[in-house]
Amino acid sequence: MSSGPRISMLLGAILVLAACGTTASPSATPHASANAQATGQPAAIAVVCDVMAKPFDPTAMDLTGAWAGDDGGIYYLRQLGSVLWWNGMSTREGNPFDLGREWNNVGRGVINGLEIDVEWSDVPRSESAGYGTLHLSIQDDGTGNIQIVKRPAEEDNFGNFVWTPCSTVELEVAHYLQTYGGEARQYAVILTLRQCDDLAELERDVTTTLDTGVAGSPEFRTALGYSNAINERQLALDC
Repeated sequence: MSSGPRISMLLGAILVLAACGTTASPSATPHASANAQATGQPAAIAVVCDVMAKPFDPTAMDLTGAWAGDDGGIYYLRQLGSVLWWNGMSTREGNPFDLGREWNNVGRGVINGLEIDVEWSDVPRSESAGYGTLHLSIQDDGTGNIQIVKRPAEEDNFGNFVWTPCSTVELEVAHYLQTYGGEARQYAVILTLRQCDDLAELERDVTTTLDTGVAGSPEFRTALGYSNAINERQLALDC
C-alpha cells in the first residue's frame, strides 16, 4: 500500500476518534473568536504552534520557520540571505475560520548583524489597515535560545513584542489535543512516518499509564487517545 492512502486512512481514523469524544495590526488585546460555537462544544483550533527550543548562534542564524507572537498570532518567516519576509496572522488558537481575520500582515526586513529593520503592512484578509516600520533585535532569551524582540519606539501601532520559535502541527493533532489533552508534540509523533518498532515502543510507554482504576480521568483519556491513535497508525502501516 502506498504512503498516500495509508496517511489518508490514518487521518480519517483520527477524525472519527476525535468526533467521539482596532485597526492597528496586531491588536495588543485580541478579542474572542466571533465564530465560537454556542452549543458548548469546543471549537476546532486553528493552529497549534508548540514553542520549541532553538539555540541562539549569532554566527549562523536562520530565522526561517514558524514563530509564536505574544499577541496570540502566528508568524511564518523566511530568511533569504540578509532579507527577511514574513506573513503574520491573528488568532492562532481560535476557530480556523478566524485565522488572520482580526489582522493579517506581511513584512519585509533587512538583517544587519543582530538587528532587523522591517516595513510591514496589513493585507485585506482582515479589515485592519495598519502599516509602518519596526526595529527588531535578535537575542538570547536568557536560556541559550533565540528570540526576536521589538525595540521601543515613540510611535508604534504594532501589538507584538516578542517572537518565539515554534513547531506547527496538523489540524488533526489539534483535534486530538482538544479532545484528550496532553502535549501537541506527542500527537505529532503519531502522524509522522515511523518504523513499526518505533510505534511498538511508543505504545508500550503509553499503555503503562492506562490504569483502569482511574478510568475517565483526564490522564486516562489522554493515554487512551494516544493508544488508539498508535493502533490506527500501526494498522495503516500494516505492522
